Formats: sequence, C-alpha cells, structure tokens
Amino acid sequence: MLSALLTKRGYTVTACPSAETAIEAYHLAFYPLLFLDLFLPGLDGFSFCQWIRGQPEGNKHLILVGTSSESKADLQKILAAGADDYLTKPYRSDTLDIRLIIAEQTLKNIEARTILEANLLQERELLRYQSTHDSLTNLLNRPALMERIEDAVEAAQKGSKSALLYLDLDNFKLVNDAGHAAGDKVLSNLAAFLQSSIRANDIASRISGDEFAILLQGMPLGEAKTLAEQVLSQLEQFAFTDSSRAFYIGTSIGIAVIDGTVSAEASLALADSACGAAKIHGKNRVETYDDKDESMAELRREGPRLAEIKEAILSQRFELVFQPIVDLQTLQPIFFEVLIRMESGGKLLFPRSFIPTAERFHLISEIDRQVIRKTIPYLAAHSHLCLAVNLSGQSFADQTLVQFIESCYKSANIDPARLIFEVTETAVISNLAAARTMMRRLRGAGYRFSLDDFGAGFSSLKYLKELVPDFLKIDGSFIPSVKTDQQQWIFVEIINDIAHRLKIESISECVEDESTLTKLRQIGVGFGQGYLFGKPQASPNALWAFAEHDQEIPAS
Repeated sequence: MLSALLTKRGYTVTACPSAETAIEAYHLAFYPLLFLDLFLPGLDGFSFCQWIRGQPEGNKHLILVGTSSESKADLQKILAAGADDYLTKPYRSDTLDIRLIIAEQTLKNIEARTILEANLLQERELLRYQSTHDSLTNLLNRPALMERIEDAVEAAQKGSKSALLYLDLDNFKLVNDAGHAAGDKVLSNLAAFLQSSIRANDIASRISGDEFAILLQGMPLGEAKTLAEQVLSQLEQFAFTDSSRAFYIGTSIGIAVIDGTVSAEASLALADSACGAAKIHGKNRVETYDDKDESMAELRREGPRLAEIKEAILSQRFELVFQPIVDLQTLQPIFFEVLIRMESGGKLLFPRSFIPTAERFHLISEIDRQVIRKTIPYLAAHSHLCLAVNLSGQSFADQTLVQFIESCYKSANIDPARLIFEVTETAVISNLAAARTMMRRLRGAGYRFSLDDFGAGFSSLKYLKELVPDFLKIDGSFIPSVKTDQQQWIFVEIINDIAHRLKIESISECVEDESTLTKLRQIGVGFGQGYLFGKPQASPNALWAFAEHDQEIPAS
C-alpha cells in the first residue's frame, strides 16, 4: 500500500521484503528517503535504522518508520535508533502527504547542510595549506619547515642524522629589475627544479624572498655535499626564460649537519652562516658549516642582525632622514643629504648598527636601491628640492645600477641635476675602474657627484683629476675646534685650495659651533653640514621651506 501511494505521487520506489535485502540495495544506490517497517523479518527496524546511521553516509538519509504501535516507549525507541519521524498504520493519504512535504523540506535542508559542510571543510583545508605553504612556489614556508627540522633534531638524537641546505640566489635583483613578474616566474621555476632534484622524503622550502632551504632527511654529510654541488652545477647551466629574455642565476649554498646537539632554529642559523661564508668567498659555491672556522663563527654571531636586515629589505623598513647642506655665506640650504635608519623593535637604528653587516653579506646594493626609490615621492612632490644620495662601493660593481637610476627618475620626470650621488673616497679607491665608469655614465646623463670623507687617505689626491667630482666633502676629522688645534686647520686649507683649483665646490662636515663657521668662512669653504645648521630629521621644516623656493645648485 505504501509503495503504491509513493509511486502515485511520483517517487521512484525500491521495495525490499527484509532488512537484509535492503542492505544489499543500500550498497548499490543512494536513497535519500527511507521508509522502514518497525517489525521486519530477520533484522528488525530498530537495528536496521541503527545500522544505516553507522554508515559513512548514514546521516544524509531521511528515515521514516512505519508502525502500528502507539506505545510511547516504542515511539521513543524509534527516534532513539536514529529515525527522523514515524507514521502510524494504517497509512492515511492526507497524513502521508503532510509527512512527505515535511520530508522533502528536511531533505533540502540536509542537502544544503551537506554542501555547507563540504565547503567549510574545503575552506579549512585551504587555510591549513596556506598556513604551511608559500603562495608563489607552493613549497613549505618557514614555520612549516621549522616543524620538520624539529622532527629531524629529535631523530638525530636517536641516531639518525640529517643535512640542511640553505640556498641564497646571487644577484637576483638583476631579474627583479626586469619586472616582478619575471622574478616570480624565476622563483616558481626554481622551486620546481629543486623539488625535482631531491628524494620523495626530502623537503624543499622557501624561507623568504630569494632564499630557500632543503632538509635532506637521514642523509650523510658526504651525500649532501654531492647533491649540493649537483644543484649548483645544474643551476649554472639552467636558463630561466621569460618572453624573449633568458636569466642565468648563481646560488650560494650553505650546509649544516643536524646531529641533535642544537635546536631547529640554531641548525637553520648554522646553514645560513655557511651560506653567508659562500657569498663572502666569491658566491656561486658550496660551504659546509665548521665551528672551528672563526669567520663562520663570526657570521653566526651576526646572524640575528643579518636576519633583521633581510627582513627590512623585504618589508622596506628603512626610513629616510634629511640633513641640510648650507651655503656658509647665506646659511641657506642648498640641498639635503639623505641618510638612512632601520626600524628594529620599535626603534630606529643608526647606520653603524647595520651597514657593516649589510656590506659583509653583500646586501648594501639592495639598500642603495631602496633609498633611491624612496627619494622619488619627495622629489616629485617638490619641484625645486635637491637631494644627495649615498652610494656604497659595492654598487659600483652593479652593472645595471645606472639603468635602474635612470629608469626610476625618468619615469617620475625628475631632472637629473636635482640628484647628487655621494661616494666615499675609500669606496672609490677600492674599486676605481668601476667607480670611474659609473661616475662618467651618470655625469653624462646630468647627475652630479660628491666625494665624501675626503682627506682620510691622501693617496686619493692623484685620482681627483680623472674623477673630478662636483663636490668634495672635507672629512669631519679635519674639522677641530678652533680653540684647541690651530695647526689642524692647515690641512683643511690645503684640501679646500685643491678643490677650488680643480673647480670643485668644497663642503665641510661636522660644523657644530659659530667659531668653526667663522673659520671656515675665512678659509673660503663654500658649504657646510653639521648640527649647527640642523640635525637629520624625517621631515625637517627647512626641507619643505626649501622645496617651496627656487634654489639652485651651484654650477661646477
């Protein structure tokens, strides 16, 4: 009777004479709506209902139980067994219709809940994946890698040592100069290459930026060295292509043994130190951490600061401050020197706290580039503002820097005459040929140069003729108190006279008091810089006041 009523109402019905045959049918197709008789031959309705709910998909069915019993205990038992509702016999057509309407709506709710739960599960899986993987390369990220290294440390304590490789791409900024899309493609391709170069149980990870790590689980040091050399050799021959361009990149690789004697963080730091040694010793090579090597021990001590610098570069946490350089006769600012600070723990660090480490690890060129980028908004906002930007000695070896500088300032429509690049005499002497080439190219494009800290080494006098900077800064150590060392002023006069004879403007550093200012005026020094005229400030009033007036840099 029930089967006929359901068929009449458009349902496709499969009738089973017993629970055992119903179980067979259950495995062959999905039935959203199940009608059970309470008292079946063999397995009864209570037990069959419980069996259904115990199946993997058991909660996706709507179960109605038919019974002639009106016992409250039986009805409670039906619901307790997992049924959703019940119908009392004999079945009445109107009652069945009401139950079916309710059942159909309940099935829709079940379907909606199932879809929602599936979506939530998918979202959770996605979030879990995103929390452990790098979004660009799909390699494990640093936190996830650290968990694996911790496991490797525990395994090493039980006798199974592993090896950890730390990879840092050499001169990756050359790729990024072609555009971030090109850089992203190179990193993605490199990640795929690394993944294909290791065993199934090894782990490749992107630490940050252009730095990667590989955990070689249970691999002896000798085999790890061989693998690292193979990776290095293959990368030297591997071209990463983007449109019509091909990029060849080098990689510095550091290796540390995970022997269970130090923590996961320390193990990574050791591999990083070895990688730093590889860079210092010429780049594109493999170095293994050796605690007896004093240079690596020093690198390890510098590790925390190095990590801060790398993070500051990635997140652009360098701040610019400006100090005026004034005409000593009028005391009006002619231009401003751009100085740099690095944010660390809510404080701003002075250059002496991070520049030596940045230079040691060949990161200073990237800092130079960030400073150049950060000057653009100031120059663009104030059409008469002129800035002096420091360039490190390492930037002279960067063959793409001139193109980078011209691209940055041309795209912002900034007159090159508003930029003065400051270089120290020690940096110039240490890389004279490259410095001369870069200075000539930039001066040819309209940019100007200032030779900083001049006088610290008089051997540089012979180079002035071929370099011919626009400005010459007298080293601050030559600017004594007038009251304490009159003879020291002889050297200041000599340097100033040399500058004027070569038609170079002279600038005195460390002008701190009125008596020094008076003496510099008497000697004929043209410009000065020091606390007497203003300390470095993030947004000095004089900077904006200067920017609103038509000031001119003196012609060389």
